[in-house]
Amino acid sequence: MELKAVIALTPGTVVAEDVLDHKGNVIVKKNTALDKYLIQKLNIANITCINVKEPEDFLTTYFEKIKVSRTFKQFYEIYSKNFFEYKDMMQKFLKEKVPIDPNRLYEIIDDITSPFRHSKITILDMLTVLETAEVDFLYTHSINVALICNYTAKWFRLDEEDSKALVLCGFFYDIGKFVIPQDILLRQGRLSDEEFDLIKSHAVKGYQMLQMYDIDERIKLCALMHHERIDGSGYPKGLVDEQINQFAKIIAILDSYEAMTSYRSYRAPLCPFKVIEIFEKDGYGKYDTGCYMTFLERMVEEYIGKEVQLNDGTVCVVVLINKQRYSRPMVKTEDGKYIDLASQKNLSIVALV
Repeated sequence: MELKAVIALTPGTVVAEDVLDHKGNVIVKKNTALDKYLIQKLNIANITCINVKEPEDFLTTYFEKIKVSRTFKQFYEIYSKNFFEYKDMMQKFLKEKVPIDPNRLYEIIDDITSPFRHSKITILDMLTVLETAEVDFLYTHSINVALICNYTAKWFRLDEEDSKALVLCGFFYDIGKFVIPQDILLRQGRLSDEEFDLIKSHAVKGYQMLQMYDIDERIKLCALMHHERIDGSGYPKGLVDEQINQFAKIIAILDSYEAMTSYRSYRAPLCPFKVIEIFEKDGYGKYDTGCYMTFLERMVEEYIGKEVQLNDGTVCVVVLINKQRYSRPMVKTEDGKYIDLASQKNLSIVALV
């Protein structure tokens, strides 16, 4: 709600409270959208200021409100400032071989996250509604994964030193993609075998690029191994379970999650519950079991108490995790009805609201 001078009102503005004249009579009712005649009526009645609804007052969903909130505006401003600094650092590294200061990368993450440590709106919530330019997707993908690493490190019971190392893995693991032509990376159609092989080469290229860099060996191994899968189906070497670095196992999950839940020019972000469903369907046996199960459970916990929309249009609140099917929790409808999505196979969560 905002107090606004009548002289500054425009048609379409919605009144937040009943407007009374000097005799106490209601001349414009609450929730009325003003037109030029009602604005004229207010002027004739010598009303100088009224309370009107702000843009977020019209929005009913949690994530719509986040997008227009002051908190997200602050987040976006801080994120953008640090994004351009990171992009400049990365370009100097790629073009001039100027080393990137790891301490400055930690500071970037701290700068972005510290104002929101006690906010009800989490970093994951704000990344859910963040839209960035497609041309910069490699830079934003790296920052976003680093932010997710920072947020989820405690899920994997990492101490402070290991948490910092994981954050650096988030910044550096995909560095090999910066030397792959963007038109191939962003192509929506079918790639030739040669083009697909070129994309897959980013893992080895990234590892080689980091050899000149005096950083934790686990960061280099993440660049090399983040597409390896514990069943041997990954690349570049087809490694199996114990051959894959533990941090690379974590990054493999966070990389896939961020890619699927972020905006792209050719599609909207996937609903986190859809992503979790994809993990359940295709991920078991490919990702490290401990990391995989921990991530799914803790991610679903993030949405307990938040509203979701089902495929039949019903809006519900997530109330209970189903540990056999994380993508199908217990939900509660607006009229108090509980729905166990694990047993209601015809229903599924299609959107966060």
